[in-house]
Amino acid sequence: MGTYPLEFIIREWGKGNLTIEQVLGQVLLLLQQLEARVRELERQHREAHKQS
Repeated sequence: MGTYPLEFIIREWGKGNLTIEQVLGQVLLLLQQLEARVRELERQHREAHKQS
């Protein structure tokens, strides 16, 4: 399942084009992507400080 930008999700939900279940699913997918990005940044940060 693909994810949409948060702005799109909010706009479409506001128009009544998405159910709360669809919104929740999209938000969870976005949160999962953000968590992965934060973990990668933390890993890079640790690696950079190990080399210092």
